[in-house]
Amino acid sequence: MSSSLIEGAEPVLLSPALIVEDDPAMQERLRHVLSTLGCGEDRIAVTNSVAGAQHLLGERAYGVMLVDIGLPDGSGVELIGWMQTHHPRVPAVVISAWRTEEIIFAALRAGAIGYLLKERDDLELSIALRSIEQGGAPIDPTIARRILAWLATTQTQAAAPQPAEETAPGTEAATDEADARQTALPNALTRRENRILELVSQGLSNREMAESLSISRLTVECHTKNIYRKLAVNSRTEAVFQARRHGLLR
Repeated sequence: MSSSLIEGAEPVLLSPALIVEDDPAMQERLRHVLSTLGCGEDRIAVTNSVAGAQHLLGERAYGVMLVDIGLPDGSGVELIGWMQTHHPRVPAVVISAWRTEEIIFAALRAGAIGYLLKERDDLELSIALRSIEQGGAPIDPTIARRILAWLATTQTQAAAPQPAEETAPGTEAATDEADARQTALPNALTRRENRILELVSQGLSNREMAESLSISRLTVECHTKNIYRKLAVNSRTEAVFQARRHGLLR
């Protein structure tokens, strides 16, 4: 896990901390990570909603807020934007499974000082969060590469001459062919992989899927890796999105 240091950025206190996350298992993970960084149990507040976070922020000053994007009553992005108006001195770090450019840039524009992925292990999250105590801006390496690729593409497009408005003969057919290739069905999933993908879309954890299917957790993880490989994705969110796009899920 790497972090980008911003010149002149102020250090961030990791205690007291506010966790805004609706998944109980992830809540416990973040509690544990914060405890390894010296944040005592009595210095950690947890809520599962935007409304709950707004209430807690009004009661106490926090050193940092760790927030998910998808919450039952709203978006973590909206919460971060609201904080910029009402609690601008409380920095927010996104820890989420969402990794689309639209969401990432929306969170950063709203005021998030970092963006981390839930799929990273506890040690990686701990190292990233530790960096903000020295003024760092923790960005998951995968996210950082996406940002750099987006910047490079944007600069290239800006420098390239604008194409003529008239459509060249055969362009529409070529575009249709490219779209067909883009949406081509990926490598077929096995019946078991399809079932696991359905459970993933329902939000079940690996442990819950193992219990539901009467198989080991390691077997679930192996099937999940195969699904990622076949769909050319790196996360549960992307797997569900691509599966629905290809008609593998309703």
